[in-house]
Amino acid sequence: MAVQFNFIISEIIAIVVLILALRPTLKKWKDSKNRMYIAVSFYAVAVIIYSFLTLFSFIYEIDTNIYVIGWVKIGYILGYILFIVQFEFLLYLRRLKKFYTLPFVVTFYLVVGNLLSESAMPFIIYAVLLTFIPAYLLLRDGKRNRNGLAIGMGLLFLFWGIGQSIQVPVFFQLCKLLGAISFYLGTIGFYEKYVFPNQEEEAKIMGTWISKLVVKD
Repeated sequence: MAVQFNFIISEIIAIVVLILALRPTLKKWKDSKNRMYIAVSFYAVAVIIYSFLTLFSFIYEIDTNIYVIGWVKIGYILGYILFIVQFEFLLYLRRLKKFYTLPFVVTFYLVVGNLLSESAMPFIIYAVLLTFIPAYLLLRDGKRNRNGLAIGMGLLFLFWGIGQSIQVPVFFQLCKLLGAISFYLGTIGFYEKYVFPNQEEEAKIMGTWISKLVVKD
């Protein structure tokens, strides 16, 4: 009972943090009209809905391991819905418009596979690919461009990927919470202010330091 209560509390905190993250993201879209902010907001809303459904299952003690048909579990269905959004986000990120229907095709075949086989490996592999690949791309681009929002999104994907790979409910819940907090920090400019060094300021300090050495000499 205590474990379930902790799950509920952590899920509620994650939901609240993600909702708080929507405000600065939407504000940035309003100011810049950059559609990427809408894509990020859309993904955040999808994660919030997923978290609400997870919270609902915790509160009403719905076993997500229950088979709906064949070997398809309720948890699989929730996961596939979120994976479609993640896949679409990745395609949008790389501007691969010709492949926008691919997530639905892949999901269809995976569901068919679940109908015929009990193995969870295809689901796990698919989850890992759709979290670690976007995480790498976002963290790489975020570092190159000194973009805190990209770093926040990358960490959100990374933590979810780690949690889904380990497949331990308590650990996954912790990773979801860390991912939500990391994303929120990215939306409020935390990484730009405290993580990325101010190159102009460093150049000034270095120039002053060199000038003092020259004067001393």
